[in-house]
Amino acid sequence: MPDPRDSVEFSCAGRPERSSASAPRPARPWLSVWFRCCHVYARVYRAPTGDRYVGRCPRCGGEVSARIGPGGTTRRFFEAC
Repeated sequence: MPDPRDSVEFSCAGRPERSSASAPRPARPWLSVWFRCCHVYARVYRAPTGDRYVGRCPRCGGEVSARIGPGGTTRRFFEAC
């Protein structure tokens, strides 16, 4: 069991402190994508419309989009060029 005395809170100038009583944000669905163009992994999050996942390569900015539909896949890791 963790010791409550081991808890440390940090605050940065200009940033509000997080209260332990605040409600956690709901998890955002995401896919893991390997961007072959720059040899990096990144998360691609579900669009607010809920009909696709959209994202960009973190290095070159290349766009990627994956539709969500019936008969889809259970895979969570993909490759993009």
